[in-house]
Amino acid sequence: MRNLVIYFFIGALLTAIPGSVLAIQINKNQEVLSESADVPIETPTLEPTEPPTPEPTKTPSPTPKPTPVKTPKPTETPSPTPEIEEISSEEINKLIEGFAGQYSVDANVLRHIAVCESGFNPKAVNGPYVGLYQFAPMTWSSNRILIGENPDPNLRFSAEESIQTAAYLLSTKGRGFWPNCKP
Repeated sequence: MRNLVIYFFIGALLTAIPGSVLAIQINKNQEVLSESADVPIETPTLEPTEPPTPEPTKTPSPTPKPTPVKTPKPTETPSPTPEIEEISSEEINKLIEGFAGQYSVDANVLRHIAVCESGFNPKAVNGPYVGLYQFAPMTWSSNRILIGENPDPNLRFSAEESIQTAAYLLSTKGRGFWPNCKP
């Protein structure tokens, strides 16, 4: 315990001495500064000057306003109503056979879905669903792009285009694409 007290006093002295030396040095600097403060400082005297003469203000001239020009509004041209081709059941069956072979799908499944969805009618419309296989516009467009064909939704009325797209979907996504037309 005695050693602890000795160390405490030694630590206090080592801390206090540098602080005292610093305080003395600061005090000396202040004395030097105060001694130099006795030197007179010259302050410049300000002489009055004449106020500036104001420049005459210019009156703004009126800005000419452009004359409004009437532009004709473009009239909206309604999208052309697709010409629905007249096609017989025999021709539809020939197309089904051809695309079934091209996409390696069962022609009877394509026929069944067409009968189930549209009653084998390429002109069938049920809300947004159109054609033999009742394609919605977005479904039609996205899948037509995949097979490299024209994505125009009006082509859903074409029996040939519709059969080709259905055959492609049947080959890639199976029968589940038409859940209401199970065998």
